[in-house]
Amino acid sequence: MPTIVERLIAIPTALKLLFALALGLSIGHLSRNSGGTTSEPWIGSGSVKSFRPQRVSSSYQMPLPTIDQRKRILDILSSLTAHHTRECTRYSQEAYVNQATERYAPLIGHKAPSTHSAFFNVFGGTEDEHALHRSSELSGDQHKYFFAINLYNSFDVIPDLFATLFRVGSVLGYHNVFVSIYENGSKDQTKALLRIFDALTRSVGMRITIRTSARTRGSFTHRIEYLAEVRNSAMVPLHERRDEGEFFDTVIFMNDVLPCVDDLLELIYQSRLQNAGITCAADYMYHDDIGAPVFYDNWVARDLNGTALENAPFENIFHHEESSSRFQRHLPVQVQSCWNGIAILDPAPIYQPPRIKFRMADIASGECSASECSLIGNDYWAAGFGRIVMVPRVKLAYDKRVYDIIHPPRRNLTAIRGYVKLGGLEDDPRSDPQDRSWYGPHDRLFVEEESQPLDFQPGPEHVWCWGWDGAGEIDGPDVDPIWEKMPDRSTTPESVSIKHDRSMAL
Repeated sequence: MPTIVERLIAIPTALKLLFALALGLSIGHLSRNSGGTTSEPWIGSGSVKSFRPQRVSSSYQMPLPTIDQRKRILDILSSLTAHHTRECTRYSQEAYVNQATERYAPLIGHKAPSTHSAFFNVFGGTEDEHALHRSSELSGDQHKYFFAINLYNSFDVIPDLFATLFRVGSVLGYHNVFVSIYENGSKDQTKALLRIFDALTRSVGMRITIRTSARTRGSFTHRIEYLAEVRNSAMVPLHERRDEGEFFDTVIFMNDVLPCVDDLLELIYQSRLQNAGITCAADYMYHDDIGAPVFYDNWVARDLNGTALENAPFENIFHHEESSSRFQRHLPVQVQSCWNGIAILDPAPIYQPPRIKFRMADIASGECSASECSLIGNDYWAAGFGRIVMVPRVKLAYDKRVYDIIHPPRRNLTAIRGYVKLGGLEDDPRSDPQDRSWYGPHDRLFVEEESQPLDFQPGPEHVWCWGWDGAGEIDGPDVDPIWEKMPDRSTTPESVSIKHDRSMAL
């Protein structure tokens, strides 16, 4: 007579999989509905009070895991998930680690640990203690961050996005972070990886909404209309949380890029330091004719003259002379528009009138059919939130080939473990040839100008626009470029005045 084990082995594989799936769904349903203590609801920290109704209880709140549980998950993710960006902070020079520790300390969303270096294990520290604390140990600055991500056939970059989001969340405070992912039309295993990510985020107490769809762009659907709808789909949970009484201070919109943890931290730091409406990175693609990476997103990026940036090496990207000088020194630059892989948005004009969202141009009224990311920049200017900043220090790539070129390893012997500096020049990016180069190592030292607020200027009267009116599969803009007139408000000093104070306690 066959044993129970033999009978189980004889069950067809398909039935085994169905049983395992049903069991997993049952356990997940029970865990989501299990009781437990919840953290105190957040009441907001921004100065725009008109869009903050009284907070109500939320079905999204859940018991926070213990410190040991969160540390265990973070250790697993730190060692297993990152692929292309796995080494980006592992061998950072000591001077940079000290600078980053001090620079990003105001972003800590929980009580700081007793030893300053423990917080920055992500920057190559060796201590085992992590800055992962229970809700009873949270700091007073509970700035809330909403991450919006669109994914399509993103199997190759998702592991790096996972690892970066977990590390950044451990700094900002998992309880302060909400991640919204909208995926549609993928033909690879993107959806399968997202199921894993969903489980792991919940295990550390970080809230997440992942929505997937089989929808793809139709042959006669306007490209910009489609892209605007996809981006707005990633923003839906922001408004759902608003209806529940929860508001966020900062929105981080990410494309399928390969960011390191300090890339995101620097963008958030600059966004809050500058009280910027939009803050973006600089992204790069490989140019076969040149045989090197060049600036990528010039369909969106515009300088203060309203001129398009160039797909060129960095000496020739900007036409605005002062901006070009700052860019080549890796200093934050005011621009008219940018997106460049990651954009940090002030959500105030999204929450309150004019309630900005991604859109296509009103072609019937004569508006140039620009990118949905250009149009949201124009709308921010028109709403009086025209403080738009590009951060050249943050260099983003979409594949490992470009990533490895723009983040070369440091060749300074004083930064190699086991060597001690004996005289010579002080650690200074102004004197280090690598730190002065276009690409340079990821651990480029900071200079004091990178921590200074910009003197924002009103926007240009006209902006160069190369429209895309066609609905079919066309490889680029299909109408003649024009100098488009901008709204009068965007050319006044009032367009760059601070209306929503998101500054840090430095």
